[in-house]
Amino acid sequence: MAESLDKLHNRILSDAKLKAAGIVEQAEEKSKQILGEAQAQAQRDADDILSRASLEAESIRRSILSSRIRANRLTILDEKNKIVQSILKSVEQNLSDIPSSDQFESILKRFAAEAVEAVGTDDAVVRIGFRNADKKRLQSIGQLLPKRTKLLAEETAIDDLGGVVASDPEGKMIFNNSFKARIERLDNQLLTTISSTIFGE
Repeated sequence: MAESLDKLHNRILSDAKLKAAGIVEQAEEKSKQILGEAQAQAQRDADDILSRASLEAESIRRSILSSRIRANRLTILDEKNKIVQSILKSVEQNLSDIPSSDQFESILKRFAAEAVEAVGTDDAVVRIGFRNADKKRLQSIGQLLPKRTKLLAEETAIDDLGGVVASDPEGKMIFNNSFKARIERLDNQLLTTISSTIFGE
């Protein structure tokens, strides 16, 4: 009897060990599967993070490069503008010296005729003023204007560089034909011409 109890005990113990071994084996397999899935997910997550970081780094690099290009373009434009402005200053200086040139009378006649025509009245008031201009030379232009035109020769230069301003008697219609006004009217065209001549643009 005692012997059969020992056999029974041994068999139960053996069955339990087999079951335990099966459970351990299943647990190990499940553990390996979970570990494998976790590693694969971790690798996917790491690849995704690296991919996003790489895209962000490239975006930052392009942004920095773009900023540098813009800064360089602005610097070049600023330098070009300084050159163009210095040329305009030189032109203005040459224009202020016109009263002492041989071309002065013909320029004066043209400016006065344009101004009177722009106002569109025979009894216009015409102001003429150039720096260092002989007043007699200025007044001589009066003979070429319509008879009812009133001529005012000023001792100071109109708009700094000199020129002609015409208006109707009431001063409602005014046409400024000074050198400065003419430059301003041609401003964009003039700047484009200077830039294309100097920089080939």
